[in-house]
Amino acid sequence: MKDYKKIILYLILAIFSIIIAYFFATNNFISGLRLSLVPFAILAAILIFEKPFYALVILFIINYFIMGIGRYNPELQGGIIYDVFITLTFLSLIIQTIRKDVPWKRGLNMASILSLVWVGFCFFELFNPEATSTLAWIRTIRGVAFYFFIIIFITSIICTSYKQVRTILFIWSILTLTAVLKAAIQKYIGFDWAENRWLFELDGASTHIIGYGIRYFSFFTDAANFGSSMGQSLVVFSFIGLFEKKTSMKAYYLIVAFLAAYGMMISGTRGALAVPFAGLAAAICLSKNIKGIIIFSVALIGIVGFLKFTTIGNSYTYIRRMRSVFDTQDASLNVRRINKAIFRGYMVGKPFGAGIGHAGVKAKSYTHSYLSTIPTDSWYVMLWVETGIVGLVLNLLIMFGIVAYGTILILFKIRNPEIRTTMSALLSGIVGIIATSYGNEILGQFPTCTITYMSIAFIMMSLHYDKELSDKQLVENGQQASALINNN
Repeated sequence: MKDYKKIILYLILAIFSIIIAYFFATNNFISGLRLSLVPFAILAAILIFEKPFYALVILFIINYFIMGIGRYNPELQGGIIYDVFITLTFLSLIIQTIRKDVPWKRGLNMASILSLVWVGFCFFELFNPEATSTLAWIRTIRGVAFYFFIIIFITSIICTSYKQVRTILFIWSILTLTAVLKAAIQKYIGFDWAENRWLFELDGASTHIIGYGIRYFSFFTDAANFGSSMGQSLVVFSFIGLFEKKTSMKAYYLIVAFLAAYGMMISGTRGALAVPFAGLAAAICLSKNIKGIIIFSVALIGIVGFLKFTTIGNSYTYIRRMRSVFDTQDASLNVRRINKAIFRGYMVGKPFGAGIGHAGVKAKSYTHSYLSTIPTDSWYVMLWVETGIVGLVLNLLIMFGIVAYGTILILFKIRNPEIRTTMSALLSGIVGIIATSYGNEILGQFPTCTITYMSIAFIMMSLHYDKELSDKQLVENGQQASALINNN
């Protein structure tokens, strides 16, 4: 960027800073908040059109905060903001194509093709005779299908180097720390005015202030989403930290993993326990470490036995909450069983479901059917009710196919140890999210969906990164050999 352009940019930012300070000083918080986003929007526009990778990074960061921002200003629709930045990312790619070649073909890999099959199936759900609202399909299809394909597609095109993957991981670690910090502020200082409004005016308290205590949600949509996301961070960063070569980065990632575990615990989300259990089990298996598999299995049996067959630690709220997972008489669990039984009766003779957007509380905005009065409580139950047994089986086959292919790449194809470690960590995080989505509608929520789909894209590109580091190592070895010959 030329010097004069920098001067103009700094002047604009300075002017907006003065205006923002004025609005905050006059207690016009909402106006100040809106204006405070303008300088960032200007900077984002410059970065987005400068390089597609910057666009992807901004999309990744925005995805982490958009639902929390919406709590302070309901007029800001998180999905629409997300769609705008996806569009800008595509526009950045198009502009970059004019300047130089863009590897569009890399966007078509096993995962993106399978996700496109899912998009195609969901498109035909628009014509489901059981569906009564086209608007429900329009509003819901993005989270159910489109983001799955789009994120994998653009990430595969943009992230062409392993250095970019490491950058995204580092940014993710910082975002994890901000999420834990916000939850800690809620716990030790208290909720702010917007959070109190969400809790006590919009009925968030009914699920977040319960007999077990308060479930903290940071700036996520709810505690379940927060806890599951922290579980994914725990799995990924603990695995990366254990195998990180640099001592400083090893310590950093292990600290992030530890704090993520703390965030998961104070979320009070029982279903989030599935993330570290399933994710770490997958990580140990991918490491091909027989000793590790045995140790983990013994530890897992010990943890389950501790929670199920003892009352030790019951005075501590979060241990008592986790222990309720194994309580077959738990009221919440029994309600879910009853709801599933109701759905099971309704789904008889409906192999393609009731239509996308027609199940769960969200459907109240589009239809007044009986289904809109019953929470689905699970990503898979939601898919089953909305797309039928056909849609559920197809989606599970696609996800398991992606996991199986990723496993083959890690165990048999990737040669570089660092790439293998990183991809094992990401795949383990994906397995954890797939597991926890059985108990909550996690996979379709921000930021978990974006993190998971980008992780899938990185795994699909792993052989490219493996070749990149192998070629780099060959060049370095050649330079060292040349240096030795010249010295002799």
